[in-house]
Amino acid sequence: MRRLVSLWFPAFPVERFIRARRKKRAPVPPPSLPFALVERGAKGLRLAAVNAAAREFGLMRGQRLADARAAVPDLLSEAHEPEQDTASLLGLCRWMERYSPWVAPDLPDGILMEVTGIPHLFGGEAAMMAGMKARLAGYGFTARMACAGTIGAAWALARYGSEGSSEDLQGLPVEALRIDADAARTLRRLGLKTIGALTGLPRASLARRFRGESIHENVLLRLDELLGQRAEPLNAINPATSVMAHRGFMEPVITHEGLVSMLRLLTGEVARALEIKGEGALRLILKLFRSDGGRVQVPVGLTAPSHDAGHLFRLLSPRLETLDAGFGIDAMTLEVREAGSAVARQHGFMEDDTSTSLAQLNDRVMSRQEQSLMQLSAVESHIPERSEEARALGDPRPAVLTGQRPVTERPLMIFTPPQPASVIAAVPDGPPMSLTWRRVTRRILRHAGPERIAPEWWRGETGVRPRDYYMVEDDRGRRYWIFREGLYGEEGGPPPKWFVHGLSA
Repeated sequence: MRRLVSLWFPAFPVERFIRARRKKRAPVPPPSLPFALVERGAKGLRLAAVNAAAREFGLMRGQRLADARAAVPDLLSEAHEPEQDTASLLGLCRWMERYSPWVAPDLPDGILMEVTGIPHLFGGEAAMMAGMKARLAGYGFTARMACAGTIGAAWALARYGSEGSSEDLQGLPVEALRIDADAARTLRRLGLKTIGALTGLPRASLARRFRGESIHENVLLRLDELLGQRAEPLNAINPATSVMAHRGFMEPVITHEGLVSMLRLLTGEVARALEIKGEGALRLILKLFRSDGGRVQVPVGLTAPSHDAGHLFRLLSPRLETLDAGFGIDAMTLEVREAGSAVARQHGFMEDDTSTSLAQLNDRVMSRQEQSLMQLSAVESHIPERSEEARALGDPRPAVLTGQRPVTERPLMIFTPPQPASVIAAVPDGPPMSLTWRRVTRRILRHAGPERIAPEWWRGETGVRPRDYYMVEDDRGRRYWIFREGLYGEEGGPPPKWFVHGLSA
């Protein structure tokens, strides 16, 4: 059965403001004095949020600041910062990932979580929510929360249900349907004040009377979501996780040895789950939740899918050496964000799995310096400088080849771009007899060629001419790979040019 938790922070803007001021060691308004955050509206400044003392004086959100000051002259006020509220709420969502990987913000002052199959890790739903509430209170946030089978039911119970109540939705007001104020006002005028009153009406009449263009106006859609008759997805801030392992600690862990031992358990659990599914991890994220409310995230990428627990541990454990644990780590989560097929293969007695060894070496290099080993891969081009490109080891893109290339002699080092040179030949189209390159003239004793390479006309490039390649050797035994660009006797064309393209041993 699906279980979802809705958290509501009724005083979130004011509590977020006070928490931010305390972090900066700035003075904060006393809780006994009326205080409000103000925002600019169409007709001047209005109250965006008020504290408990201001509510006792009858002040409320949306009231004009001038009217509020007339009623309460001692009202303290500061400018509202909605962008900071949103950023702080997203930070709380990431902090709540210690309880579930599926967390979504419910703007402007709520959080939604999917906890299906999770509460038993924290002693049950009641113990889990009690722990959430106590931790949030320690950080200065007042929270109301509820757990139910649908998002709509959890949302309604968190905001309109009584503390510790059951999932009885019939007595909740119609505002608990997440409809707009106009639709709720219309329902109340008709005498439909509770959800129970709506469920007793025929669906056809309800649909005819309240079929608004937006979902907040459509009472029937909201009622179906509340009762679980219409699916409602949870748009979590993190993508779906293939495999996850989580551990919470009774006391914060500070020592490096303690974190390493717990990491070994997490990698072993993840590796076993991946092996059962026939998959291997390609991207991992290790999340460490600090007791002060902070979070450290360690991402690791792999070049080939792997469910080798030892390899995963060796990739992650060096990153713990420079970790700032603060006052201690009280929870760790290891998530597999991307996985690929990895079926175990048994090698023969004389076989050596060099591909796996090379991939693991590249993984260790990347995890330490965030740089990947490179390899040359063939691409579809017979122009020498285009026929290969450097790719990261493990790049999933295949080499694009349409046929077998002719076996020709190629140098070990190629210049990109080719370097200009000057050549003297017995006849214009004959082989070179001397080569002048980098202001040094070399006498040619031997040559091989020419090898004609035509332009790639399908690229649509203009001014590209055919090449005739020669492998030549001078009187000191040095070999050069040179070519003549262009042909003698071309009508209206410039004279051919010579280039040194590579060197051989």
